Amino acid sequence: MKLIELVEQAAGWEDDDTTIYVSKPWTIDAEATLVCPAPDETSPIERDGRVYHYFLETFIAREFQKDYAASVEGRDASTLQVCEWLISYAENDA
Repeated sequence: MKLIELVEQAAGWEDDDTTIYVSKPWTIDAEATLVCPAPDETSPIERDGRVYHYFLETFIAREFQKDYAASVEGRDASTLQVCEWLISYAENDA
């Protein structure tokens, strides 16, 4: 699943013990997967021959999505905008 597709499903993320892992380089079209329960460390994981790197916990991504939507003054933030913002946060602040 692509990262942007995964972000589109954020409203359905209910388990706070889930972590997003994404293959590098991190782009909206990078392959992404959810890992539950969240590992105790942030080491890369391998699934189906692909290496995924720790990105964010789903509860953080969900909260950031809400915060970002609020910051655009009542307008709906596009999935693309949210995805790009999450990538920037994961690369620079997480």
